[in-house]
Amino acid sequence: QFNRSRMFFALLSLLVAYAALLARARSTDPLAHAALGGLVSLCLPLDLLAFSFIPERGAFSRYGAWWFALLALELLAGWGMLAFPSPGVVRALHVQFLRLPDFSLTQPGLLCVALGLIWLNDRLLLRHSAELAAFFLAMLVAVPLVAASQPAAIAAYTAALGLAFGYALVQESWSMAYLDELTGLQGRRALEEQLRQLGKRYVIAMLDVDHFKKFNDRYGHDVGDQVLRFVASRLQRQTLTGKPYRYGGEEFCVLYSGRGLTEVGAELEQLRSDIESSRFDLRQGERRSQENADLAGDEQSNMLSVTVSIGAAEYGTDHAEPWSVLKAADQALYEAKHAGRNRVSLARA
Repeated sequence: QFNRSRMFFALLSLLVAYAALLARARSTDPLAHAALGGLVSLCLPLDLLAFSFIPERGAFSRYGAWWFALLALELLAGWGMLAFPSPGVVRALHVQFLRLPDFSLTQPGLLCVALGLIWLNDRLLLRHSAELAAFFLAMLVAVPLVAASQPAAIAAYTAALGLAFGYALVQESWSMAYLDELTGLQGRRALEEQLRQLGKRYVIAMLDVDHFKKFNDRYGHDVGDQVLRFVASRLQRQTLTGKPYRYGGEEFCVLYSGRGLTEVGAELEQLRSDIESSRFDLRQGERRSQENADLAGDEQSNMLSVTVSIGAAEYGTDHAEPWSVLKAADQALYEAKHAGRNRVSLARA
């Protein structure tokens, strides 16, 4: 339902491995036992590695049918090794490249696990993700999983990995519901929940990009998106004591819990000034400080200035509800715009 085919097929491959390992635990034929162990040692890490980076195109689609076919082929291969064990196949699956102590996995399987861990570790360093972390954990747990000989231990390891992928799905679903994909900020739904938890002292600030429609009309929506990402990056700076949210369109919200207007006014003015003193490079899609933009001629014409208007209101007796304070902050924002834009307007609610 969440179009997470990577995790879906990873869980399906774990179930296939679980079935094969249970069959191995119940088998009394040493040759079949070795054949199934070698097959799982090789296929499970390869499956996890492949499913960690396939594109999300849905499980029940023409593209997903190929992965269903692959897992069905692995199941068929396991049944064939259990029913017709072959010494040649066992030797191929247990081939040794190096003189190493005996491990639970075959050496081909260990090689696949090592490659998978390196690949997933590199991706985790570039982008923190609950899904990638679940794949990394699954690759690690594949070693003791294959080594397990008791059905209870096999079930416990498989269930643990199922829970890890389930937790990752919950985290991904939370991100889809609460995070704004464009800016990385928490969205309006998260703000509305936070407003219900406020005490008796807080400030709500509304921020709007000036003349944003002109950016979109003249330079295109790509430039408009870059402007929004820049403003969001300024709101995410550690010097900002409030919590920022993407409210919608070109509007942002900053929530200051436990503070008053007199305490946040200077910070909001600094935020406005900081955005005004930077310029946007149309050719490189990035922002530069005005003092560092020593440009001339046609280069200067590619630099755009972005400004914001800010309105803020605090909790008071006239407006005791957060929604009323938010409305007062929005009204202060419009007053800042009507007064000429690129300014901060403070109003007591």
